[in-house]
Amino acid sequence: MKYNKLLNSISFVFPCYNEEENIPSLISEVVSIAPKVAKKYEIILVNDGSTDGTAKVIKEFASQNKNIRLVSQKNQGFGGALNTGFQAAKYDWVFYSDADLQFDLSEITKFIPYTDENDLVIGYRQNRAEGFKRIVYATGMKVLNTLYLGFPYHIKDIDCAFKLINRSVIKSVGPLVSKGNLVSTEFLLQAYNLGFSIHQIGVRHYVRLFGESKCGSIKDVFVVIKELNKLKSKIVKKHRLYRLGEAYLSKAL
Repeated sequence: MKYNKLLNSISFVFPCYNEEENIPSLISEVVSIAPKVAKKYEIILVNDGSTDGTAKVIKEFASQNKNIRLVSQKNQGFGGALNTGFQAAKYDWVFYSDADLQFDLSEITKFIPYTDENDLVIGYRQNRAEGFKRIVYATGMKVLNTLYLGFPYHIKDIDCAFKLINRSVIKSVGPLVSKGNLVSTEFLLQAYNLGFSIHQIGVRHYVRLFGESKCGSIKDVFVVIKELNKLKSKIVKKHRLYRLGEAYLSKAL
């Protein structure tokens, strides 16, 4: 689809944990792509308590480009870093992805035409470049999210870190409680329950060049189990209050 319109503004958010080797290429790629999708942009890199030189590398780039922002915090996990990035974002649209360059960020240009009629444009991996263990983990998570949380099954790739979101959605959903891999589930399920429109687009996925994956470990499984009940309680309660408020307003009108 040919589409020449630019977004008014966009915030690029990247949670970063020990991504020192990936940061230079990441920033170079985003700086190249950003003017092609929006009139104004900012790049927010959330340093989630990295123990390598991630913060130092980001600072060097930020000192040379006013559109680059470093936000540092103690380690909270991917979910905590993403939530921090969401709250720091100030522009109309917010795009987030991993900092490990496993996606071709230029594919965001395919998302722009769908922003006129959708609140979220989200990617799904047409191929998964990870090993068998990670694929099994992701499949298990989808089944668990669907059966236990009532997550809409038509969403093809829950935790694909390639999403473009209208900032109004982030404001409506509010702060996220998930610190680990359930953060995408928490965010998307609440957005869906609130009635926001979602469009899905396939994106390519690549093997990580530097560093190690932070997902799919035994520790992650225990974190997920711990967060599931907390998340279900929050989402069910919030959705019930939303429906009660909606019913009250309809009667009042």
